Amino acid sequence: MLLELEKLMEDVIGTEESKGFVGIVADHVGAMFHEKYKSQLGSDMASPEVIAHVLVDLKRRIGGQFSISSISPESIILKNYKCPFGTNVVGKTPLCNMTANVFGKIAATESGYAAVELNKTIANGDGHCHVVVHLRPLKERRDITHEYFGVSSNGY
Repeated sequence: MLLELEKLMEDVIGTEESKGFVGIVADHVGAMFHEKYKSQLGSDMASPEVIAHVLVDLKRRIGGQFSISSISPESIILKNYKCPFGTNVVGKTPLCNMTANVFGKIAATESGYAAVELNKTIANGDGHCHVVVHLRPLKERRDITHEYFGVSSNGY
């Protein structure tokens, strides 16, 4: 259903506007998922390890096959071999913004900051996803990074 909706939006309002709309929806969805996980995990959710496991669990629950490549205080690196949006996702890159926005919203709400890089995506025809969630501001600006800000006591 999401694939059909995204195609319809691209046809009617264009790719960039479709990305924007998907971003707004993802922001709300990310906040909703964050609240659900936060109610279960409480203050334990703030660590990079728990954030990483929440992101993987969330995507697993909707049909993805994300796994953790590495975790550090600076970043979480995830890989994925099965898109939660199905096999027909190739060419539907605005849906990757849904993943980036949900990941960014959750991570930034917990850590105060997140930047999400979608280095490889199934939707882009790469055969797998390679996602980096930065938990600290980047020293250099990257055009492929989506930035998210939250309120945090650690100053970011």
